Amino acid sequence: MRPSRRPRSHHLVTGLLLALVISACPPEPRALTRAEVESITFTRLERFSSEAELDAHLARVEAIRSSLATGGGPVIGCGGEHADGEPSPQTPDEPEPSITHNQEAGVDEGDIVKAVGDWFVVLRRGRLFTVRQGEGALEPVTQVDAHAPGFTRGTWYDEMLVYGRRIVVVGYSDSVNATELGLFRLDDAGGLTHEATHFLSSSDYYSTRNYTSRLVGGTLVFYLPYHPLSGGTVSLPSTRAWVRGNETTAWRPILSRLEVFKPVQTTLQPMLHTVVRCDLDAAEFTCTASALMAPVSRTFYVSRDAVYLWVSPGFEWWTVEDGTRSTPSDSVVYRLPLDGGEPGALRARGVPIDQFSFRQNEDGHLDALLVATGQGDSMWGPELTRGDGRFALLRAPVAAFDAELRGLRAEHFTVLPGPVTGTLRNRFVGDHVLWGSGDATNQGSSRGEHAVWVTDVRVPSDVHRLVLEHSVTRLEPLGSTGALVVGQDLFGLSLSTLALTEGGPVRSDSLSRPGATQGETRSHGFFFKPDGTGGGVMGLPVRMQGGSWSHLRYGSAEVSFLRVGAGLRLSSLGALEASTEARDDGCTRSCTDWYGNARPIFYRDRVFALMGYELVEARVTESAVEESSRVSYLQPGR
Repeated sequence: MRPSRRPRSHHLVTGLLLALVISACPPEPRALTRAEVESITFTRLERFSSEAELDAHLARVEAIRSSLATGGGPVIGCGGEHADGEPSPQTPDEPEPSITHNQEAGVDEGDIVKAVGDWFVVLRRGRLFTVRQGEGALEPVTQVDAHAPGFTRGTWYDEMLVYGRRIVVVGYSDSVNATELGLFRLDDAGGLTHEATHFLSSSDYYSTRNYTSRLVGGTLVFYLPYHPLSGGTVSLPSTRAWVRGNETTAWRPILSRLEVFKPVQTTLQPMLHTVVRCDLDAAEFTCTASALMAPVSRTFYVSRDAVYLWVSPGFEWWTVEDGTRSTPSDSVVYRLPLDGGEPGALRARGVPIDQFSFRQNEDGHLDALLVATGQGDSMWGPELTRGDGRFALLRAPVAAFDAELRGLRAEHFTVLPGPVTGTLRNRFVGDHVLWGSGDATNQGSSRGEHAVWVTDVRVPSDVHRLVLEHSVTRLEPLGSTGALVVGQDLFGLSLSTLALTEGGPVRSDSLSRPGATQGETRSHGFFFKPDGTGGGVMGLPVRMQGGSWSHLRYGSAEVSFLRVGAGLRLSSLGALEASTEARDDGCTRSCTDWYGNARPIFYRDRVFALMGYELVEARVTESAVEESSRVSYLQPGR
């Protein structure tokens, strides 16, 4: 059953209740037979040989599920250890720069504000807005609905990408059960014209941390989950276009049953994990897809040439009658080339926390920080993942990914220490990986361990634990040899800088903001603009009340700016504060800021802050940030 986007605020409570249920699991029901496991699990990465074979596989899955409905069956959400009681994982076997704080250089990510020449385009609460950045002035120009003219069904509009003068708006429609792509054209006067709207059938892609869309050159890239069984019938990912008068064309499959890869993990809840590529340079908007069948729990990461997809059983695991068990750490990591080439896979142990657990290294390795068990990056998965002090660094040769599903050896893993409590954060910075824990959801909470762990991926066994005065709720790069750690103490927001030297990481400086908390939990809320000397200026949304998820209830936050000087010394430049004026914006759909509403913007040697419906330009001196112009881009009565 696909989750509804509308009650999304209840998902966290649901997840926490589920965690309580897990701690009191019922007696284990009937085990699967070895024949049942072998009938639905394949040993190498290969496509179904015919449509009949895929249909027969899904029929077997349904038959086993039905037989288990009355006679016992899989334990959903229990376990987490091997049969011998040992924890897992064990060592096993050039356009203008983007104003979005992207994870990978050359891989743009969907966001709520983009720069296009002399224009800012903003996506907020179901509408698109354009604002001209003239010399010394900000001029709002137009606002249009993010949906197609006459389209009356509900959609949550989340992300936006730009390619030349084309604007792509990404949302999810519960009523259509599809990802919606709206295409708009920006003209020379700042106007927006709706060109087309397309739907990609999918399950809800929402993640509290990850973004579903990427742009690599002229290729749009989406990760989309998809349930192959719908209403008892077998279906495949398809597209259709909006035409007129609340009508759409017929669904057209974007891949056939002969292009789906067989499941190499045992699952009775199969999900089609789909990577969709759309060519923005083509005369007509066309998309192709690659899909593999696997358990539901996933985390994905996009490099400049591939999508990596880490799939684990999550809450789904099995006991087989011969005594062997599947655990939430029985994972497979897939590599799907962006050029449409053949995917490869490796068997692994453990799971990543989120997309920042990955980095495709220039030395030909995939690096990944792993924990024993986790729920992937969908919905509230990262917030429910716990480290329990057990971590590992994977260094897998990219050349090892192939169809044979070889298992990674002990030499590819290094067991690491880490936090036992708190919500986990991790980040690769240069040759280093950092990890820690904290609670970013409650103002004044210092839950989580007041320390950060750091290791050089070239010498991963040399782990450094640096004691802090605060928890860890955000980790960000300051160039390739410096890092920022943001967290909470009992008094408010705290920031610490680390120098990542060849001799090991060193704490450089710290700064506190009493009574404050982060105004945005997502990675796009932060931006660092280097000055070429090892320092620079950074911006971060901050709130003085309500907690960092208050954008779900309040209009905007202030944006705080800090200078990073020699030796990574921090000095406050002050903040640009949002107006307290309340205004009815007439919102009728997508009326919650799930992806935030505040951003620091560094563009063409100018500094701006987006805060709700306001754009503010500032002049940054050596010691202060000074407002120079402000505009509300919401036009009254629209």
